[in-house]
Amino acid sequence: MNNFIERLLAAQYCTLLFSKDFSEGAIFGFECNDGWANLIEATLRLTRQHAEPKALDVKVTQAKEKFGQLRIYHSGSDEIIGSVFEIAQLASGCICELCGNPGEVVSLEGWLVARCGKHSARGHLDPIEAHIADEKYITSYVKAVNLMLSFFGEGAVLWVQQERTAFAGRRPCEMLATGEGCQTIFTFLNRLEHGVGV
Repeated sequence: MNNFIERLLAAQYCTLLFSKDFSEGAIFGFECNDGWANLIEATLRLTRQHAEPKALDVKVTQAKEKFGQLRIYHSGSDEIIGSVFEIAQLASGCICELCGNPGEVVSLEGWLVARCGKHSARGHLDPIEAHIADEKYITSYVKAVNLMLSFFGEGAVLWVQQERTAFAGRRPCEMLATGEGCQTIFTFLNRLEHGVGV
């Protein structure tokens, strides 16, 4: 991940990423490309939201790509925050690690990687645009996952993995790749929560 994005995340989420000796301009060392930056920020925001009221001292010890998915290793969490990280892992496999567009895990030159159609070709030559934080996506993702956790608790991890008739057979983890998909999940669960027929 490029240093500019690293520094922004480090400054905003320093309590999750560093011990007390954090210095301005420090970088954490995310071992993935920029396409997952919005997903990482949404995950850190969710983690902080759940950790602070319970006074949990959650620390992210490593974040990297492994087998085409984002793996976030951590300490000091509870079951709900553990679910936040597991959902991010599942969603990452549906987001291109290079550009952030919807994608899937594919085998590329013997490696499992998360790529969109544009970046799944061997030796692709298309330039990667500079990453711009997408606050609308981040906010939609946070709202959707918060409602999933409220509705299903630890069962949210299983729920996002299974095809859902309400979403035309799509898995919620695929839908978490876009702001529109996140909003669809939120609207569906919000209606269920309030007893409105869907």
